[in-house]
Amino acid sequence: MNDLAPQRLLQIQVDTLFVTSRDGRIVRCAGPDRAPAPRLHLAFGAGGAIVRVRDDIDPRIADEIETLAAREFPLTSPLASPRFSDEYCQLLGVSEPLTDHHFGVIHHLPHRTGWESGATLICHGTHEGDALVDKIARDGMPQDLVDAGFLDLTHFWEPWCVATVDGKIAALAFAVRLGQQGAELGVNTLPAYRSRGLAAAVTAGWSAHPALQTRPLFYGTHRDNLSSQRVIARLGLPFLGIRLQI
Repeated sequence: MNDLAPQRLLQIQVDTLFVTSRDGRIVRCAGPDRAPAPRLHLAFGAGGAIVRVRDDIDPRIADEIETLAAREFPLTSPLASPRFSDEYCQLLGVSEPLTDHHFGVIHHLPHRTGWESGATLICHGTHEGDALVDKIARDGMPQDLVDAGFLDLTHFWEPWCVATVDGKIAALAFAVRLGQQGAELGVNTLPAYRSRGLAAAVTAGWSAHPALQTRPLFYGTHRDNLSSQRVIARLGLPFLGIRLQI
């Protein structure tokens, strides 16, 4: 599975993010968060651009975007930018300037990625994981997790892996997208436990989860998310491409 060509992995990553129509247009985001669908998602790798346009965009504009994307140079650096970023914005009627939050980096997360850590890891579907779920169901979600947006157990998107410190959840890794072909990682380290390498620990733990071993795994983040990029660097994850999302 990890021997797939980088451009094929990038294609699977894009396909994991969205539910699309037969003609490849974005219908909605695929995932439990029901995030709003972007008007445009472009992924750029060494093999060229992969284009996804939302299904309510005028077909003529979508065709123009695809024509421009076919002329993009291959991009092999996390700091690279598409040639026609301004033109895509003009076609979509976007007037605000693009920022680093519109751009992202996409990395492959190999199965059973290694990371030495003293953290205690608890994974979904294990005896320890079941005990943790029972405890939260009985005692309620800890307040620091509620403050971080984990209001109840439905926000533990399966499969998940958590790192605990002194018996308390300190960091979580979970499936923000789980498709038939691939899975995309989400990570959250609670404020009191940051800068301890726990995000790298749960990322590595999540990559070893038995339920994920039949599909490629991905770690994508915004270009302005420096903490996530530090995790990527710590684990030495292979770079696949960049994305532009509007």
